Amino acid sequence: MPPRNRPADTAVRPPAYIHVRAKSAQRKTGRSALVRKAALAALAVAPPSWRTEWTVRLSDDAELQRLNLQFRGMDKPTDVLSFGGAHYRDGRPLQEPDTSGGDDGAQYLGDIVISLDRCAAQAAAGGHALESELALLVVHGTLHLLGYDHDTQRRKVRMWKAQARALQSIGIAIAVP
Repeated sequence: MPPRNRPADTAVRPPAYIHVRAKSAQRKTGRSALVRKAALAALAVAPPSWRTEWTVRLSDDAELQRLNLQFRGMDKPTDVLSFGGAHYRDGRPLQEPDTSGGDDGAQYLGDIVISLDRCAAQAAAGGHALESELALLVVHGTLHLLGYDHDTQRRKVRMWKAQARALQSIGIAIAVP
């Protein structure tokens, strides 16, 4: 259920609300702003014509391992999990959104959970800043909420192009295999 107090992110019209939650150990000044910026960049790749909102939770390997086991049957940590996206395919809505649940007509897209442990390890392995890796994971997760996937080669190419456009729009250049 989406949180009640929503700051408007006005860089995208119509407004989008991105709720950023973090475990206390994962809180750091500036991270919420980066998460919102990256999420809005992904939304701009395929902007819906209605208000949207979603939650990004910054967590750790232990929580992602529990969620990965519970929802995917894989007993290992992962970098990002997205819960939602069933009403979209490659950025296009499959039907008109149900906006009746929110008090302001916003469609709740879903939730993204990111392991900052995996994020830091992948940034070190890739030779780039943790902030760049975090932006990549937020964009990747948001694109999943918008129905993008990498389950086939064709869809992977489409998603990777959308991901690259979103990252480029906020000045982040990461080569994703």
